[in-house]
Amino acid sequence: MESVDNFHKLVYLSTMHNFSIILSALQAAIAVVAARERSMTVLLVAMWGRVARIGSRLERLVAQWRAGTLPPPPVARTRVAGTTARRPNYPTAPKWLLRTLGHDAVAAGLQLQHLLTDAECVAFLAAVPQAGRILRPLLRMLGVAPLPAAVLVVARTPVRASIATVGGGAARTTWTTIGPAIAVSEILDA
Repeated sequence: MESVDNFHKLVYLSTMHNFSIILSALQAAIAVVAARERSMTVLLVAMWGRVARIGSRLERLVAQWRAGTLPPPPVARTRVAGTTARRPNYPTAPKWLLRTLGHDAVAAGLQLQHLLTDAECVAFLAAVPQAGRILRPLLRMLGVAPLPAAVLVVARTPVRASIATVGGGAARTTWTTIGPAIAVSEILDA
């Protein structure tokens, strides 16, 4: 029985160790290009830090998942109509990191894609949806297509509002969904 427990510890270490190795190799590739391309140094140093934060957040989530101390998933926030999300400080075009780093980014993307098909990683991503939200932007930057099913966004159903009475007359509020998490209200006089 002890050998089975040791095997599970070894599998855990190897799976999470693989995440660490892949992200460290990606950071090394970013550092090489940042040193060579002076015009992109500031952007790539910021990206290097982002990859480091992704790694530490994943390690923390895996440790909490293993210990059974995961906090409940955060409640989805709705945005007020007319507001926009804060624009990130890095390019958001698909494959931009792939075009910048070349073959090193291709290798990291393929290794991550393969690792995400591992049974333990699939179980981890199913139990911890936050991990998918952490990995999804990195996978898009690396040009991983199609995204593995474990990190895809689950589309939400539209919210239905009840009929309300406004100023003595009936008004109907309808909701439509634009994207996975944005609901827009439209008030129509009946």
